[in-house]
Amino acid sequence: MKSLDVTLRQLEFFVATVERGTLSAAAAQFHVSQTAVSLAISQLEKALGVQVLVRRPAKAPALTAAGRQLLVDARQVLGHVGELESAVRTIGGDISGRLAVGCFPTITPFVMGRILEEVPVRYPELEIDLVEDTVEGLQRRLADGLCDLAIMYDIGLGSDVTTQPLYSCAPYAVLSAGHRFAARRTVALSELIDEPMVMIDMPPSLEFFTGRIAEAGFTPDIRYRTRSVETVRTFVGRGMGWAVLLHRPGTERSYDGSAVASVDLDGMGPPVDVLLVMNATARMTRRARAFADMARELLRTGPVPARM
Repeated sequence: MKSLDVTLRQLEFFVATVERGTLSAAAAQFHVSQTAVSLAISQLEKALGVQVLVRRPAKAPALTAAGRQLLVDARQVLGHVGELESAVRTIGGDISGRLAVGCFPTITPFVMGRILEEVPVRYPELEIDLVEDTVEGLQRRLADGLCDLAIMYDIGLGSDVTTQPLYSCAPYAVLSAGHRFAARRTVALSELIDEPMVMIDMPPSLEFFTGRIAEAGFTPDIRYRTRSVETVRTFVGRGMGWAVLLHRPGTERSYDGSAVASVDLDGMGPPVDVLLVMNATARMTRRARAFADMARELLRTGPVPARM
């Protein structure tokens, strides 16, 4: 079998060109000439027998179908090489290098502060690149090798990922402090459903919550929609409606100072799992395994409040 004459530098130049958008930007990253980058990619295409980039005057190169597949594979190869280098340098020593961690935006403030606070304590040589995105965006980043792992709800996930459980959270009602049910421990969905609702609209939250409400036999009166949890809480605190959320902040005040009440909600179905999510076909690196172990330990009882 004829071996491929492909070098790591060719793969690095190819990935950098795609990620940075131009040959010149890739050349600047590696402190080489643009001609050197262009030649390396041409040699890569010759070795593979396919075109991976379409050069376009005054425009960013476009990936071909073969190039899109190569991009995924090249990122994995380069990631494994980086892991090998780190392991050789630190045999018997600490975890080191860079790790790209994705997180769904409504989860981030509840978990990532605690996790990232602990990283330099346990792994001083480990650098975390935090990326927030939608469910679709995070899964695409995992598939493309742009994220090593991500923290997400068990909502809207595809079949091309593997998961590890972190903790669960039950849907609860957010009411204004002056609401007639604010002092209750539990309120039924049927008792609130006829009132105006403020809905979190970060996909797939809208579909998830309206789906759960529909399963209970109701249709919500959604008066306002917003992608911000804090805007939801502000509107509720001002008496503009009620809401349902999954994570409970450590304060019953919204950003503008209005008071809200968090009340257990009966009728919204079972709790939702928060998961560590990985690409099903990618091998977890030593760095990723260390991060996953730490996250499971820190979050085994749910989000940890800040130290006072």
